[in-house]
Amino acid sequence: MIDHDNLEEFADPLNYDIEDSSNTGVAFYTALAKETGGSVLEIACGTGRVCIPIAQRGFTVTGLDIVPGMLEQARRKSVGLSIRWVEGDARNFDLGEQFKLIFLTGNAFQAFLTRADQEALLHCVKKHLYEDGLFAFETRNPRWAKSPYARQTPMSSPEQGLFTLLETRDEEEDGPGCTDSNGRIVQVSRTQTYNHVAQILHWKRYWRWQEGEKEHTKVTRIAVRFTFPQELEALLHYNGFTILRQYGDWNLEPLTGSSPSIISVCRKKRRSKHPQMRTA
Repeated sequence: MIDHDNLEEFADPLNYDIEDSSNTGVAFYTALAKETGGSVLEIACGTGRVCIPIAQRGFTVTGLDIVPGMLEQARRKSVGLSIRWVEGDARNFDLGEQFKLIFLTGNAFQAFLTRADQEALLHCVKKHLYEDGLFAFETRNPRWAKSPYARQTPMSSPEQGLFTLLETRDEEEDGPGCTDSNGRIVQVSRTQTYNHVAQILHWKRYWRWQEGEKEHTKVTRIAVRFTFPQELEALLHYNGFTILRQYGDWNLEPLTGSSPSIISVCRKKRRSKHPQMRTA
C-alpha cells in the first residue's frame, strides 16, 4: 500500500515542534479530562504538545508513541510533571491498566491506513478504557474537489491544513517558510496523490534551504486515510463504541458537509444485563 514506514515526518522532533507550536485541541481535550476527572492516555502523543498542558493542570497522564525520538523530546519538555512516556505501537500495546480518558489528536487517527489497523487500534482503546470513560479523536472531514463545499485553498493558506481536497496535484505548491532549529530559513512545498479505492492521500513534502552557494533538499512522505462520517459511525459501532457527541470544528459547531473536521467523543457500548433468549 505504501513503500515507506509513514514516519518520515516525525524523524526530526526539534523541527517538528517548531513547525507546529499551536495549541489546537488543547482546550478541547483538557475539558474532557476535567469531565472524566481521572487518568489520561494520549495515543500517538508525539512530543507532548497536547498532553503536557493537560498534565500541567494536575492530571496523571500517559503518552504513547511509536517514535523514540519524539518521546525523548517529550521527556525533555516535561521534567517535573506527572507523565509517563511509553514507546509502543497503538495497534498492539498492553499497559495493564485502564484510563478515564483516551484520545488521539493531530488527526493521528488517519495514520491507520487499513480497516484492520483501525480495528486493532480500537481493540486496544477498548481494553484500556474504563466502562464510564471517554474516547475522543478527530479526523479531517473528506471532501471532493467538485463538492459544493470544496474550498480551493493554496498550501500557503493557514486554512490548507483544514480544507484538504481528495484529488491529485502533481505540481508543487509552495507553503509557508520557517526558520529551523539550526537557524536556517527553510522553504516548504508539497505535492499530493489521492488513491480513490484505498481512500488514502499521499503527501510528498520538499524542504529546501541554502548553505553558502549550495541548495539542499530533503523529501518526506506521509500517507493519511480519509474515513467518511457514516463509515466512521459504522466502524465505531461494530467495534464496541457509541458516539456521544460529534462536532465539525474546535468551536463545537455541529458536523456538516462544510465542516473541516469530524471530532468524535465516544463511550464503550453498555453491556446488556438481560441477554435475549433464543427461540426455536
